[in-house]
Amino acid sequence: MAQESMVQYEPVAEIGGGAHGTVYKARDKDSGQFVALKSVRVQTNQNGLPQSTVREVALLRRLEQFDHPNIVR
Repeated sequence: MAQESMVQYEPVAEIGGGAHGTVYKARDKDSGQFVALKSVRVQTNQNGLPQSTVREVALLRRLEQFDHPNIVR
């Protein structure tokens, strides 16, 4: 996981992984709340970030507005 995430979150377990990244269960060190963190593997090239990565990040940011128990902020 990225170093920035390690400061605020304590990894608990790896939930799953795929071709583009790994999802971890972690605990927020301040609140004690469990969260899901996704570490995305990005292979950059001369053209910048892959379009699929840009789309996924944009979609995850849009989901933040919904108040649903299955959507992790």
